[in-house]
Amino acid sequence: MAASASRAQRRLKTAIAMHVPNQLQIRYGMQWGDEDTGALQMATTASQELLAAVSAGSAKGLSDPAQAIITNLALSKGPNAAGLSAATGMASNPKKEQIFKGVDFRSFSFDYQFFPRSAEEAANVLNIIKTFKYHMHPEFKDNNNFIYIYPSEFDIFYYNNGIENQNIHRHTSCVLKEMSVNYTPNGAFTTFPNGMPTQINVTMMFQELALLTKDKIAEGL
Repeated sequence: MAASASRAQRRLKTAIAMHVPNQLQIRYGMQWGDEDTGALQMATTASQELLAAVSAGSAKGLSDPAQAIITNLALSKGPNAAGLSAATGMASNPKKEQIFKGVDFRSFSFDYQFFPRSAEEAANVLNIIKTFKYHMHPEFKDNNNFIYIYPSEFDIFYYNNGIENQNIHRHTSCVLKEMSVNYTPNGAFTTFPNGMPTQINVTMMFQELALLTKDKIAEGL
């Protein structure tokens, strides 16, 4: 995994090679919501009925669609609409439909369990954790601490025998939104003689920065 700030201010070349986590999954999400389309349909129908009546040169009586619109409004918007609905056994149909509203940014998490065999290996683990912590945080641009510079972005690649693995999804640039470090995963704090922990569990939650569409999915993202 390579951490990089792709903004104009800085480009970093920090790389961390880690094994693929035992749980590798990614979430795809679409935003859909139900909306009442009854009012729009009634307005369209009413306009058509009015035009038809004017064209015929008569506005006598009400057609079935016009009567249905009036009944719907009485059952939904009229005074004592609930009582009228209960008395007549009829209810207005809001004509709900699912409306597409957008695409979620893909998110995923990596879980790692580190079991260093020596204090030196534990120090390497802590250096990896420190690098992730460092790049997920912003920094101040001015001496008065009024302005942040964005945290680093991460470019994540999966390799197989030294070659990028094209058989699973690829990522757009990501940000590290959350990171949990557990120094006591077994319920007890144990260390090497110099104080380095003997086991550390790390969970990192990433979110991609680009929204996906059909063309990006076709490209393997």
